[in-house]
Amino acid sequence: MIALIKLLIADDEALVCIGLQSMLKWEEYGIEVVGVAHNGAQAEDMIDAYRPDIVITDIKMPIKTGLQVAQSARRKYGRVPLFIILTSFEEFEYARTAIEMQAVDYLVKLELTPEALEASIRKAMKLLEEHKTVESYPELVQRSNLHELREKFFVRLFNNLFENRKQYLLQQEDLELKLSAPAYLVCTCRIMAPDTVPPRGDKLVTLCTSTVKMARDRLTSAKPCYVTGLDLRNFAIILPVDDAHSLSWKPETEKLLTDMAQVLHNYFNVRIMGGIGHAVEDPYMIHESYLAARRVLPAALEQQAFVFYSEDKQAPGLEQPLFDYSASRSEIRRAFEEMDTDALYSIITAMIEAFEGRTDLLVAAIDAACSVLYMATSLLADGENLVEQIFEHEPEGYRAIYRQSSIDGVISWLVHFRDGCCELLSSRKQSYKEQVIRHVQDYIKRNLDSKLSLNQVADIFNFSPNYLSHLFSRTAKVNFVKYVTDTKITAAKEMMLRGEGRINEISQRLGYDSAFYFSKVFKKVEGISPREFMQRVESR
Repeated sequence: MIALIKLLIADDEALVCIGLQSMLKWEEYGIEVVGVAHNGAQAEDMIDAYRPDIVITDIKMPIKTGLQVAQSARRKYGRVPLFIILTSFEEFEYARTAIEMQAVDYLVKLELTPEALEASIRKAMKLLEEHKTVESYPELVQRSNLHELREKFFVRLFNNLFENRKQYLLQQEDLELKLSAPAYLVCTCRIMAPDTVPPRGDKLVTLCTSTVKMARDRLTSAKPCYVTGLDLRNFAIILPVDDAHSLSWKPETEKLLTDMAQVLHNYFNVRIMGGIGHAVEDPYMIHESYLAARRVLPAALEQQAFVFYSEDKQAPGLEQPLFDYSASRSEIRRAFEEMDTDALYSIITAMIEAFEGRTDLLVAAIDAACSVLYMATSLLADGENLVEQIFEHEPEGYRAIYRQSSIDGVISWLVHFRDGCCELLSSRKQSYKEQVIRHVQDYIKRNLDSKLSLNQVADIFNFSPNYLSHLFSRTAKVNFVKYVTDTKITAAKEMMLRGEGRINEISQRLGYDSAFYFSKVFKKVEGISPREFMQRVESR
């Protein structure tokens, strides 16, 4: 039988891998075992290389856990591949996260039998029938990055990183985001884990990701709001309100947030506290509410509650000004997105020098360090794991920034972050550029019905047109305009071969203003007119 379904097995125990390969006669199920991985990083590489339909993975593996591999695959590829999770531990937190990753099944190794494995495989095969069809798979791939792109959009909005309103509106439309309420406010929340949870490791990751997911589910069921992860311990909430000039929304907002915090405490034994910014009528100005929320977050942590921002100079949290790095904010974003390590080093060094010896700016220094951290984890591909790697030898990892009690401690953290970030980004710069161009090419292929000008696509991806043009030519080995033209003409030929309409209909479907101009472009690329091409097709 021809193998139709690709299976990857991942486990650091060789005997388990051998057992899984021999436990069932895979060919009888139309399944081909395309690879066997022995750690999480190897599993990720094989998923990228072989694009399996099903992955059977151990939950505990070297370098990356099975859950981290599943999370990464979900971000990249959507619902396929499907995951069957194996473990030697029957810990409830792991089981819960496996379910959140929409794992097909959760199997204990010591209880694994051919019958149990077969049942899981058949369940996966049934799901594949639902998910992976010729029509739906491209849509799944398109949707796979939607959550990640939306999170990056909101981080840019929080930090006022859009170059202009037009760029903001283009990205909002492209990501299908609706911000049409009379006004909005931002709440920045901190997750405080119980002392029984180590300050780093799988248990903390599971706890915090599950907490944010439940917070999102709880809040969105009550209001059309947006919850954005900033890093592992911090998340932000954008809440709609009816009137920016009235405080009538305060009791309802406080009750909504405290109810959420109580549910999360009951369920996960975590404490949630946060700063709440003032309401703004224009969603493009949400960064003002976010800044206000950050200003009162220290007071919220001290009181272990939700604290509202007030313009009263004597209000909690306003004793110290926050560090004003607005002039360099866009440069920080550019440095991360373009992996410009020289610029990043200079910017963070200037920040460090601004705080040296300023014992009166401890709150401002922690806020600035956290802001750079949030931007790194959100704007960089695999940002959370990269920052974890920088601080891998520190007892609390990068989260030590939240516990700093002196300017010297914050500066030491920033130096460590700066040096580690620049070193790691230097090593992955080329692969990152290739990834960016792949995303741009995917966007072009999904939007062939649009004109796809360089300026428009550059705005969507938050780059300057000159930078995107240069990056595209250097990485794709073809200039942007030629790639768009060639891709559209290739699509046009495929439509003609399938008989999907007349020339004017095809030109409209490919975003051309007129059939005349389309014919002119087609002949320039192919050497013959569309009509001649169709005549040749019909005469075969």
